[in-house]
Amino acid sequence: MRIGLVLNILDEEYQISLYRGIKRRAAELGIQIICFQEGNTEFRSDAFIGRLPQKDFFNLDGIILLTSVVIDSCTLNNKTDIQNIWGELPLVSVGQKIDGVPSLLIQTDDSMRDLVDHLVLTHKYRNFIYIGGSQTHQDAINREQLFKKLMEQYKSDYPDIDYIVLRGNFTEQSAVLAMEGFMKNNPGKIPDAVVCANDNMAIGVYKFLKINNTDSFGNVAVTGFDDIPQGRYSIPALTTVHQPLDKIGEEAVNIIFDYVQQKSVPLEKSIGSSVIYRESCGCTKTEVDINAVRESFSKVQSSYVLSEQMLRIVSHVGQDLNNDNREEELVSIIDYNTAMLGAQDFCILKFPLKLSQSEPLEDNSLFVRPVFVRCGGKTIKAFPLNSDGLIKLCDFYDFINQKYSCSTLVFKFLNAGNDYMGCLLYDAPDNSLPYIILLSVDIALAMNRIEVNEERRRYADFLESEVSNRTRELVDANNRRMKVEAEVLKISEIERQRFSNDLHDDICQRLAGISMLCRSYSSKDGSVGRPEMEELAALVSDTLQRTRQYAHNSYPVDLENLGLDASLSNLCNSFELQSGIKCDYEWDIAQSFVFDKMQKLNIFRIIQEALHNVMKHSQAQKVIVRCLMEGAHIVFRVVDDGIGIGEKGSSDFGIGLNSMQYRANQMDAAFKIFNAKPKGTCVEVVFEKAGNYGDMNE
Repeated sequence: MRIGLVLNILDEEYQISLYRGIKRRAAELGIQIICFQEGNTEFRSDAFIGRLPQKDFFNLDGIILLTSVVIDSCTLNNKTDIQNIWGELPLVSVGQKIDGVPSLLIQTDDSMRDLVDHLVLTHKYRNFIYIGGSQTHQDAINREQLFKKLMEQYKSDYPDIDYIVLRGNFTEQSAVLAMEGFMKNNPGKIPDAVVCANDNMAIGVYKFLKINNTDSFGNVAVTGFDDIPQGRYSIPALTTVHQPLDKIGEEAVNIIFDYVQQKSVPLEKSIGSSVIYRESCGCTKTEVDINAVRESFSKVQSSYVLSEQMLRIVSHVGQDLNNDNREEELVSIIDYNTAMLGAQDFCILKFPLKLSQSEPLEDNSLFVRPVFVRCGGKTIKAFPLNSDGLIKLCDFYDFINQKYSCSTLVFKFLNAGNDYMGCLLYDAPDNSLPYIILLSVDIALAMNRIEVNEERRRYADFLESEVSNRTRELVDANNRRMKVEAEVLKISEIERQRFSNDLHDDICQRLAGISMLCRSYSSKDGSVGRPEMEELAALVSDTLQRTRQYAHNSYPVDLENLGLDASLSNLCNSFELQSGIKCDYEWDIAQSFVFDKMQKLNIFRIIQEALHNVMKHSQAQKVIVRCLMEGAHIVFRVVDDGIGIGEKGSSDFGIGLNSMQYRANQMDAAFKIFNAKPKGTCVEVVFEKAGNYGDMNE
């Protein structure tokens, strides 16, 4: 049987005593206990922290909820509230009654009445201060109401009775502040007795009285509630109400044990308390008291020495963890120092991602990564992890419990503010428990600092990688630019050479032929006839036409006069006449788009080069030139039905391709060349967003 124990935090004697009784009885019955320290967390069904002790997380069979110490437990009023958080899981409430839920209560009304009777009737005190606890805590509310009711009843017989109610939050410091406020607001008024809602606040009143050590305050009686060891060992020993906390813890285990086995259990059961009269209320020491004082003094000395040793260990750990550690160093520090605290079982588990208190877990699965694990005093490093190096929290507990018999463990979140990095699972002697709470704060801060540093390192590595990649890209881009510039120069040289060859091989030869024909005609004795002149005129006209074509190919003057549409149409007609390849031309771009001079020239040259490649390399029967709008894009596309790229190539084709790419880059346009389907080649120029390029405006 596995039971979850939910309390506030194991840093004070009240909860430790309850835990001690629960732990002892659970061991006798063979029950596994996981003690969840919620730390004043609000219980909500949609937050993973407030509802953590679920069956799904640890395969729990039941829950013991210490409602007497869980501050916000007053919001859990009935069985429905419980089921909204933990479903049908059997639950026993300890300290406060929850309708429909088995509740173990501590009967303190009679003890409070006996204590007040003793102060009023035996010691004849008349001026009282009552320091109550938090007004969100039902026990504090009940004790305060009962005290006021008793005072009002005594007023009918003793009209000179006077009392003032102050409030703290069950801590020593809150009682000191309450007394300081009383002095400020009631100058010169000295109480006969200060009745406190718990022993911690009574000890705080002791400290206040010692700080303000005057004759006026020398005889003020002080009483507490709970009978913690510090009250017993204080001087004078504290009169208080004794609650059998160990017995209460044992009885809580008995009830949940029967409840889980579906045996009949009472919905309400009470355990009585009793007043312990000691010297602080004004009673005279007896011989028994004197012997108890001697024993108490010895225990106080021993407790002080142990406390100093524990605090020194925690302080040293905090200083060591405050450095800029890595996880390996944290493990080494914890390994050494937790052993000195007597923690034979101590596990640090890290969540793969930081969690927030308010975020739910979608599938109720909480994965962890073991950072440090000691079981039975031995460090454990091998676990059944998944491929991500993680393990479910419940599976981890099953593993260490079955293999290393860690049947009772305390659970504590590791958080920095609202960020929860992981958790602790540990077991330690009772006197070490408060110091492990202090240690957990240092561990949480160290883990958060390590995570932040790791994120910085990863980001620095990322930036370094990005700089390296960007530098490499810039070098590659510069190399490509230099290569393109070299290609452009080569293309220019080839174009000049081709133009020179065309002039020499074509125009010059034709002019030479015309010259020879003219000399031939001039050497005739007779007159030149009409046919000869017509032949000469035809040669001159053809030469003139070819000269104009070469000039047009060198720079398309029609672009300025006719525009891009007409110029491309003429180019396609000319291509069809020269190559014999059927060429279809389509223009479907709105007139509202205006291309600047550079764009028109580059588009014309790219299509011209594409058609030149079709004529020279493609073996195509047909080519289509389309200029159109596709959404927000302007697309120029040349598609042929030839053999496609990769089947045949030449250095001229490579240079032409680089030339087209270069011109597209100048326009900030995308350029692609690829095999068309079912066959052929497609050359495509795309302006991604028409309105953002050059002078193309809608």
